[in-house]
Amino acid sequence: MFKGHGGYRKHNADKKNDILDFSANINPLGYPEGVRKAVFENFSDILHYPDIDCSGLKRYIAQKIGHSADEIVVGNGSTELFYLAPRALKPARGIIFQPSFSEFPEALKCSGAEVIQYALNTDDFSFHYNTHYFDDETTGMLFLCNPNNPTGLLTEKDTLLSMIKQHPKVMFVIDEAFMDFVDETERYTLINEAGTLENLIVVRSLTKFYGFPGLRIGFLVTHSDVAERLVEYKEPWTVNTFAQYAAMVSMEDDEFIAASREFIKTERIYLHDELSKIQGLIPYKPAANFVFVKINKKGINSVLLREWMLKRGIAIRDCSNFAGLSDRYFRVAVRTREENGKLIDALRSVIMQETR
Repeated sequence: MFKGHGGYRKHNADKKNDILDFSANINPLGYPEGVRKAVFENFSDILHYPDIDCSGLKRYIAQKIGHSADEIVVGNGSTELFYLAPRALKPARGIIFQPSFSEFPEALKCSGAEVIQYALNTDDFSFHYNTHYFDDETTGMLFLCNPNNPTGLLTEKDTLLSMIKQHPKVMFVIDEAFMDFVDETERYTLINEAGTLENLIVVRSLTKFYGFPGLRIGFLVTHSDVAERLVEYKEPWTVNTFAQYAAMVSMEDDEFIAASREFIKTERIYLHDELSKIQGLIPYKPAANFVFVKINKKGINSVLLREWMLKRGIAIRDCSNFAGLSDRYFRVAVRTREENGKLIDALRSVIMQETR
């Protein structure tokens, strides 16, 4: 559990800034300035317990996305909510499509559910609906990332809705942690439908796009009856006061949101195009704030590449520990133009030197 995620850490914390970290997919613009202000101005609230139900934040989120507050559950990052869903709803059997977020099978296992894993199309890692996934009537839950992590590929909203409506006895947990980075969001997100369908849970992270993963906060949207069942199994006080303040001021900062989306769009195109020019690397077209890359060159794999890059002060995400992937894949986050340029130069240099 909780092993093999992105985010580079050295044993010596004083030197961790020596590494340029492309392994964690966090907004390179950081957090909105209002986050710092909100935390400092309300620091005296540390003397009190946080709002146990996140009631103020739930009302704010509901108003922001056009739902009612009783359709919202706030958690200590999206991962808490992934574990909460099977614990509360108790599926006998759960489906996962690999490669995907590594905590999905762990969440199902912790609730005692049987875990069934299907491989995504190995040509392009796209998701295709097939009725045989649901032949076993004990299947009670399905986890799916959109856009997927680590591949960054998207599934059309209509495809997902069709599947969800055809299987009303299965709870579909859709991870939209990176949806805020996506262009033409309405083609893909199910957040508008989440309150009306009784077998749909949409989970969002508030720390990746808004740049404060150390605070841990996320939320889900679902039918009010489902939300009520989830809350019965949720631990109290998991979301601290400062995370609640940070979430609210961040979602209100329209200027930061617009600037981040434009910045990420420009830089992911640049990063993809430059990676495409390096012999032996095949990047997949990115939809979010990271690029998934296949290695197509003898004498090199993702484990070796990670070590070679670390010697040059750069951390990449070796994807060999994702179920359904080999040591031919890695992932890099989108960062600033200067940093992206350093990554490209280092990759080009290391591949030429180490494989000649």
